[in-house]
Amino acid sequence: MRRRDFLRLTGLAASAAALPVLAQPPLPLVVWLSYADEKTVESYFKAVQNGLRSRGLVDGRTIRLETYYAQFSKERVQQMIPEIIAKNPAVIVVQGAAIKPMTEATKTIPLVIGTSGDMVAGKLVTNLARPGGNVTGVQFLAIDYVGKRMELLKEIFPRLKRVAVIADPGHAGETDERAKTLAAAERLGIRVDYKPVTNPVELQAALDSAPGSGVEALVAFPDSITFGPRKRIADFAIQHKLPTVSGWDAYADAGFLLIYGPSMTAAWERMAYFVDRILKGAKPADLPAEMPSVIEMIVNLKTAKALGIEVPQKVLLRANRVIE
Repeated sequence: MRRRDFLRLTGLAASAAALPVLAQPPLPLVVWLSYADEKTVESYFKAVQNGLRSRGLVDGRTIRLETYYAQFSKERVQQMIPEIIAKNPAVIVVQGAAIKPMTEATKTIPLVIGTSGDMVAGKLVTNLARPGGNVTGVQFLAIDYVGKRMELLKEIFPRLKRVAVIADPGHAGETDERAKTLAAAERLGIRVDYKPVTNPVELQAALDSAPGSGVEALVAFPDSITFGPRKRIADFAIQHKLPTVSGWDAYADAGFLLIYGPSMTAAWERMAYFVDRILKGAKPADLPAEMPSVIEMIVNLKTAKALGIEVPQKVLLRANRVIE
């Protein structure tokens, strides 16, 4: 290299080094807040991550993603909320019983929620088409499909005459879900023992009352009361030879015989759509909340074997997934 070229390049490098380093703007913070523990909702969080990645939202590259788990503790939720709000996240994705306290705590930070209840009845949004506040997301409650669970039970057990329904009476939308269930049961000639539960003690009492009462199956509405202890419910039912049915895949994976309802994987992946739109400037008030778009049926043949029953082939052929 010629000496003058070398000196010119050296001078340019020195000049560049002298320029001030411009600070990069911080990545937008996306928070995941779950009422459950990490293991319980692991598949749902992974679905959210997959949805985010598909839209180019990757932790450490285009967003910062922080997770909070309340371990099924309302007190822990209340402790976490001020810490989360103080970080002023761009958007918070909220799951389970953490939804209500978070919506009460902030009216400005965008909240994307996945709820098993009725958003309108629970006063989380004004209506699904125009949420009107800082909340939007997906409502898992699919009232039109509730009666199908009872029909499937009857199809597997043609002589079924009596079932117990376990549900949280304070759950938004429970009244409609119960009405649909009772209507389907009456049409099928099935008697329903309704067992409202609001805490673990009442849940155990409801379970203990089933054996020997003439109840032939258990129906658990998918809500925060039955979701956490779903495996305990399944194990109890298997021990007492009672078939179980609910509405989400996690119940089947925990040992329920049958589920019929929204695909939770698809529903949680959909949360990323709302996060993406909000990060691009959209307001939750203008993003219509959605109902489930994918419905699935899952049959657990391990449970069927433990119960000593055979699920009809015509039912298995319609299942989206069979657990063997």
